[in-house]
Amino acid sequence: MPHPMRLVIASLALLSLAAAPAAGARVAAGETLEGRDFPTLAGGREPLTSTSAVNVILFWRPGQEHSLDTLKQMASCEKAFAGKPVHMVAVVSGSYPREEVKAAVEAAALHVPVLIDLGDDLYGRLEVRQHPLVMVADAKGKVALMQAYVRLRYCEIVNAHVRFLLKEIDAVQLEAALNPQRATFPDDNKNSIARRYVNMGRMQAEAGHCDSALASFAKALEISPRDKDALAGVDGCDPSKKRAASTKR
Repeated sequence: MPHPMRLVIASLALLSLAAAPAAGARVAAGETLEGRDFPTLAGGREPLTSTSAVNVILFWRPGQEHSLDTLKQMASCEKAFAGKPVHMVAVVSGSYPREEVKAAVEAAALHVPVLIDLGDDLYGRLEVRQHPLVMVADAKGKVALMQAYVRLRYCEIVNAHVRFLLKEIDAVQLEAALNPQRATFPDDNKNSIARRYVNMGRMQAEAGHCDSALASFAKALEISPRDKDALAGVDGCDPSKKRAASTKR
């Protein structure tokens, strides 16, 4: 069970995110979207938000590299949402040729409804200034996430918020998903520790404390026997080798 203080910290972090306005649009996390219908690329009409699902809304535009990359990343998310109560749509300005929009969506293998914003009415009311932009909202249309483009982990970020709204994970798990710790390998840890001993030995040697420096280099060699810097440090602090060097001179 998560420690109560961690839950408090995570909850405060989420509240601070909700209070911060998005850089790419007027609407901010915590505000509610209007769930009205829009014409779709395939014909017919589709609501912006669903009252029975978590809503994922992608604002994008054809011909833009980041938007096209986002379409591909959201296609991965679409697969992750399969079988879950998630309503996902992509919104595009009505000013773009339908064939261009269709080609971009098909190339990304995205199979969600594409809403056509005729006259840029929705874009104007939300003041969407940045493409691409993904919004995640609950079944009431309340915005939980306003995520601008990121090259890596876009789907992971969106999916984590969706899972949180679906109550599949708690606030602490959401925070862990958004800020994963870097995986380390045993050799990485050993080299890092050995490097600290080498650096300590160098500082001790420069200060004239060769006995302490030799002890530090010896600890480094216990961890990494072939460490060239540690071996050089031992040679540099060895009194017999210093005497031999001075005799040659």
